[in-house]
Amino acid sequence: MREVVLYLQMTLDGRIEGPAGAMDWIRVDDDTWRVVGELQERADTAVLGRATYEQFLTHWPATATDPTASGGAGEHARWLEKTPKLVCSRTPHEPGWVNARAVPEAAAAIGALRAQPGGDVLVLGGVGLAQSLVTAGLVDEYRLLVNPVVLGRGRKLFGTFSERMDLELVSAEAFGSGVVSLCYRRS
Repeated sequence: MREVVLYLQMTLDGRIEGPAGAMDWIRVDDDTWRVVGELQERADTAVLGRATYEQFLTHWPATATDPTASGGAGEHARWLEKTPKLVCSRTPHEPGWVNARAVPEAAAAIGALRAQPGGDVLVLGGVGLAQSLVTAGLVDEYRLLVNPVVLGRGRKLFGTFSERMDLELVSAEAFGSGVVSLCYRRS
């Protein structure tokens, strides 16, 4: 069975989205791209919420075809370009990016993917999507990059979760930027 890996940047106070959806607090460096690269090596499917997908669509396809794009960003762009993408959205729409298809029911689509052979399913964002997958018990691994900032406001990953969930710490690594990479698995 395939595993579902949730990769998110978050703040020290547990926010994965700032006020009005702001993401200007995220620190990205070579360590970040190393983690992303490790996750991409294991995954053969990307999953995004509609709003995150639309943000990606304005940046990553052009980066994938930019001959000057190098390093982690260039590798990520090229991986996204060739990798099948599921766009989870309750609003019907045409994704408009190569290898992308829209699915209305995230939990059902992810559950079906888990049962198929293949690599990991890498969930790259969307607050609502992440919360729905956590609530449905579909996340096998949490890869959280905790940024050294407290926002005080904004949406939290576990903001709507009301059940106890025990996790096992697999790894923890501090980056020079002050970001801490945490890897947890369901126990």
